[in-house]
Amino acid sequence: MSAILPVFLIALLPAVAQAQNNQASHKVNIEIPEVALLGLVSEDAGQVNLNVSAPAEAGNTIDFSTAHPGNRFWINYSSIIRSQHHRRKVIAVVQGDIPTGVRLFVEASQATGQGNGKLGQPVGRIALSGQPADVISDIGSCYTGVGISNGHVLTYRLEADETGESLESLAQQQASLQIVYTLTDHN
Repeated sequence: MSAILPVFLIALLPAVAQAQNNQASHKVNIEIPEVALLGLVSEDAGQVNLNVSAPAEAGNTIDFSTAHPGNRFWINYSSIIRSQHHRRKVIAVVQGDIPTGVRLFVEASQATGQGNGKLGQPVGRIALSGQPADVISDIGSCYTGVGISNGHVLTYRLEADETGESLESLAQQQASLQIVYTLTDHN
């Protein structure tokens, strides 16, 4: 019987060695989607009204300094870029005809609010037209936060185009324009 015990213990040795292996593994796949979302949020009504004042005294020009909107718009966006070297921008384009004799400008503020990440940088004051113009550049993976007081405030200005022919063509008129903002890849 004493000879059987050592043989029995040697036979159990591989089972004991296998019982000490207590690790297992599996693969985890992670997929983060590319995201490019943009929204405009108005503090009041959904439009900007730029009304120019008539001069109070003969010999003066119309007063474009009064043509500033009381209503403010905020640009909100969410962006996940496809690589660390990839960047996005916000462009603006006018749909409709800007009245002859005037120029329409927009300027975005620095981003404020609850956002985080690589928020974009305002380009500065730009003249709007039917051609796309950069408003905010260098946007990486980020979000601005949602609603008013988050993102970039848009400030509009209307000015006389004081070049000879443009000023001569200034006439009483009204125009309704659409300003279209797009979050696009930075080329």
